[in-house]
Amino acid sequence: MSIALHWATVAIVLPMWTIGRLAKGESGTSDPALLHVHTTIGVSVYALLWARIIWRFKVGHPGPLPRQGVFLFSIAKYFHFCLLIALAVMLVSGPLTVWSGGDAIGVFSLTIPSPIPMSPALHDLLRAVHRFTSSLILLGVSLHVLAVFKHLILNRDGTFDKIMIAGRVRQE
Repeated sequence: MSIALHWATVAIVLPMWTIGRLAKGESGTSDPALLHVHTTIGVSVYALLWARIIWRFKVGHPGPLPRQGVFLFSIAKYFHFCLLIALAVMLVSGPLTVWSGGDAIGVFSLTIPSPIPMSPALHDLLRAVHRFTSSLILLGVSLHVLAVFKHLILNRDGTFDKIMIAGRVRQE
């Protein structure tokens, strides 16, 4: 389950980040069609992403492999939890940003009206939080990928195998 949720999250977050960045043009204008795609995907996978977060916090983080260093393992463990917290911030700030701007959320051809009143100050704050957190996630994912290469090429400690196929950990 952990592996499936991990890779499903990867398949969701990377396109969502890309579409979100493309939707906000360099001139400061937004592309409504891309924003609609971004929010449609976001709402469509909302429960799955919360399931990923809740699963990890409920089940806990898998323990270290025999050849993993305890210090770096602890850093990695809390780093993973920080990425999940950032994802939770995105799941909360995304819809609230739209609604605090006085808009409904478009999902396919449906709309989800705002349950909160329009608030330009709150909208600006939430938009800034959403953008900043998306940058943190990109940085975190980049570091995560570098750590994958570290484990795969330098450490060769079985960590890469652990996330690829359940129950398959190379023992040396």
